[in-house]
Amino acid sequence: MTINTCKNIMKIKFYNYFVITTIFLIIGCEVKELDDNEMVYISDTQFNFHQNTNELYISSKIEPDFEGKELDKVIVEWFGTDLENTADSLILLDDGTSGDIISIDNIFSIKIDNDSLNIKNTLGDDSGSVYLNVLAVYIGKIEKQSSSFRIGNIIPRIISITADSVITRPSGATLSLHLVGAEVFDADGLNNIKWVGFTSFHIEGDSIMNGGNYIYLYDDGSSDVIYLPDITSGDILGGDGIYSFKIPVFGSGNTDPNYQTKTGTFRWDFVAQDKNDEYSLSASHEVVIQ
Repeated sequence: MTINTCKNIMKIKFYNYFVITTIFLIIGCEVKELDDNEMVYISDTQFNFHQNTNELYISSKIEPDFEGKELDKVIVEWFGTDLENTADSLILLDDGTSGDIISIDNIFSIKIDNDSLNIKNTLGDDSGSVYLNVLAVYIGKIEKQSSSFRIGNIIPRIISITADSVITRPSGATLSLHLVGAEVFDADGLNNIKWVGFTSFHIEGDSIMNGGNYIYLYDDGSSDVIYLPDITSGDILGGDGIYSFKIPVFGSGNTDPNYQTKTGTFRWDFVAQDKNDEYSLSASHEVVIQ
């Protein structure tokens, strides 16, 4: 055997050794797989924004101990709509109070007013996402779960009402027109407003007028004739979020019951509905017709 042949055999042996060793090292690396039976200490985290009462509700199911370590408390770090915010620190309870429904069921909850007296990161006209961390604080151990939730549809909001406080009926068989307006806002866009209207309640007579039906307002810039021959809504600028209507007040000389206006104090309750069929909170205005 020549020297070159020996060298080639040595190269082959070394190459085989390198390949085998490399394969062994790759195969020998331990890869940790997720254990389906591994305990989850924080689960079923829930968030709701109760817009009608302007309250936030947060709950989470928490295991009562961590490998023999007793649960001390449950904290929520509440960031609101921006993770860059300094978090509010909220305590979740499991004692049947403060929004918790059933005590000692391992579901820790809080219901809190959405105002600056309680939290820094309040929700306003936001329709994006909210962010929070749930911290399960055990003796000597803290488990953490981060969550985000879509706020979803924001109900419309009535900003202001413009209407007379006192209306005097005209004399004779005539009528007068009085402009009523409601400025509304929808975080999902003004094109998400389905309609705006009000009901009229006669306080002295303890009765609702117009058969209980809504009197609708319009944001059409007076482009459409509402009543013949040529009565329009009286709206000034279409699409600006101010809904208007010129209500007729009939004179005392009208004998037709369909064209008579009662006198007294009336409460007008305004409401807006969006295209998700959700309603705003109502706004009221009182008017005296004399």
